[in-house]
Amino acid sequence: MSDLAARLSEQGDDYRVEARERLAILVPQTGSSPDVERRKEILKLAREEGFTHVALELDPDGARFPGS
Repeated sequence: MSDLAARLSEQGDDYRVEARERLAILVPQTGSSPDVERRKEILKLAREEGFTHVALELDPDGARFPGS
């Protein structure tokens, strides 16, 4: 578990974190989506962990291509 995932877990958020250089991709393990204020808090935590950008995966099964 990454440090960011552990910090989010401590605060009650359940995300798998995929790191792509300085981008943190958060994949929710539950169906909930954070509100605007929580997103700001998540971005702050991510920056403290050395990330510059955060992406929230909306579909935990991954993006689908048209026609698939």
